[in-house]
Amino acid sequence: MDGPRATSRPIVKPTTFYFVRHGESEGNAAHVFTGQTDSPLTARGRQQAEIVADELAKVKFDRIVSSDLSRTRDTAQVIAKRHRIPVETLPELREINVGARTGTPFDEARGLPNWSDDGFVSWPGGETLDQVLARTLGAIDRLTRESPCKTILIVGHGGVNRIVLSHFLGILPKLDRTPGGNTSISIVHTDGKTHTVERLFATDHVSKAGPKRT
Repeated sequence: MDGPRATSRPIVKPTTFYFVRHGESEGNAAHVFTGQTDSPLTARGRQQAEIVADELAKVKFDRIVSSDLSRTRDTAQVIAKRHRIPVETLPELREINVGARTGTPFDEARGLPNWSDDGFVSWPGGETLDQVLARTLGAIDRLTRESPCKTILIVGHGGVNRIVLSHFLGILPKLDRTPGGNTSISIVHTDGKTHTVERLFATDHVSKAGPKRT
């Protein structure tokens, strides 16, 4: 009788994820839904990226990952210079596709009839939040299995970070009620099944960039 067969499936050990939102983008400054359009960082956003890079300079990252949109990629590049490791980009980490509401002012969009408090309603041509969860959690699960017991920085988007962290906490993603400012920092430890949130949307460092413009 043959003995037990070896498996190529890696043993999952706890992985630590730092979730950082990108610096202020032109869309953020204009108070409009940017979605998956490529809205670059403002001068203030670049300053915020430098400040959060200083904040994270002593953390030993094994991997730095961002979405493929320039506002996250450029923020990640600033942080990566301190650690001398490359930035990996994953399109699965892109912001929510808000479809026809791209470019719509926040206040106007929230008054529309298909805006849902629980977030599981899509706008025409856009994604539902459960669709966003499926793609982002797939990427996070893959990173967890590829890098067990490692520390990974994910530079992502406000909407996506809120959805993922709300999922880890077991609460509904109330997008307009959950904090998560530019370059906010959250820390999660996960083995792929259980998730421990150590820090949530920390922004103590952001004040160094000066008051937010209105």
